[in-house]
Amino acid sequence: MAVLPLRDRAGNVLLAVRPLAERELPSLPAALVVAVHAGAVLMMLDRRRRQWELPGGVREPGETCREAAVRELAEETGIHGVALTFAAVAEFALAEPARRESLAVYRTELATAPRLTLSDEGLGFRWWPPGDPVDADMSPLDAELAARVATT
Repeated sequence: MAVLPLRDRAGNVLLAVRPLAERELPSLPAALVVAVHAGAVLMMLDRRRRQWELPGGVREPGETCREAAVRELAEETGIHGVALTFAAVAEFALAEPARRESLAVYRTELATAPRLTLSDEGLGFRWWPPGDPVDADMSPLDAELAARVATT
C-alpha cells in the first residue's frame, strides 16, 4: 500500500482512508464500490476522464450512501442484488473545483464472475489484481482504495 497522501495527475489527493461504523457515517455526497472476484477488483474505463476507476457516483436526493452505492453499481456495471459491506470513508482534496470531499466506500465479494453491462458512462471493464502495477491510464487514487479495501 502507498503512503498517504497520494496525488493523481489532475492534482487530486487521497488524504486518508478511515474505518468507521456505518451507523456513524455522516451524510456524504457519493459512494464507491470495490467489487472483488477471484482476488481481482472490477475497474471501469470512465468515458469522460478516460481512466480506469471504481464504479460509483453521486448520491441522489433522499438516498443513503448505501442506496447510492447499490444504484451506481447497477447502473454502471449491470450488477444487481449483491450484498455490500461498508468498508471505509475516503477523504480527498480535489482540484477542480478546489474542495475537500469524503466518500463512502463499500465492498462486495462476487463468487462468480458477473455478466457486465456497459452504461453510457463507461467504455469497458477490467479485473485488476491489487498486487499488479498501476498503469498510467488508471486512477492511482481508486487503485489505492481498491487495494486497501479488497484485502480487508
